[in-house]
Amino acid sequence: MFTKNYEKIIFDMDGTLVDSTEVVEKAWRVWANNNDVEAAGILAVAHGRPAEDVIREVKPQLDIDKEVADLEAFELQNADSVKPIPGSIEFLSQINKDDWAIFTSASRELALRRLKAASIPIPKILITVEDVTYGKPNPEGYIMAAEKLGVTTEECLVFEDAEAGVYSALEAGCDVIKINTATPHRIEIDGSVSVEDYFDVSVCLKNQWISISSQQS
Repeated sequence: MFTKNYEKIIFDMDGTLVDSTEVVEKAWRVWANNNDVEAAGILAVAHGRPAEDVIREVKPQLDIDKEVADLEAFELQNADSVKPIPGSIEFLSQINKDDWAIFTSASRELALRRLKAASIPIPKILITVEDVTYGKPNPEGYIMAAEKLGVTTEECLVFEDAEAGVYSALEAGCDVIKINTATPHRIEIDGSVSVEDYFDVSVCLKNQWISISSQQS
């Protein structure tokens, strides 16, 4: 167990606030089947990363923009099937709206659809794949989120679920709590704290600080 104070909190979205694992994996399986790629291999590397980066890595000869658009269309058609990660809505209700942000590898359109479908409030700062030059595991997005929140990355706590996202946040200089509820490939990562869901984490406000306590490690 640990307790620590932070100025701001940054959340990933898919698998962290919103459980979209089923539709994300279905989309990649369909794509893999259409492109003669082993689905298991794709799923092992795709979680938490921009689709463009994944496709370019495994099938660079394809029309990347078209493939990404097709994946996006499939996921948008199924955006309403997502649900909130247990405890996420209650956890967010305890944090001031100026004190948190989201950085996701999804597009803005898809992010807004999924957040609304899961009844997760839309933050003032929502950084999506369109806003960054380099996707996770590059730290750019988390550095950008901290800057927009007006603090250093060392003053931020990040909630993530995927390996690429955890490494992105750690490289940025943030502390990380890894949410495991919707994680299909559970890997313990040095430097992060793992919990099952938000019921294993408590929050209280201490003057200007957000005090976070975790029940697991």
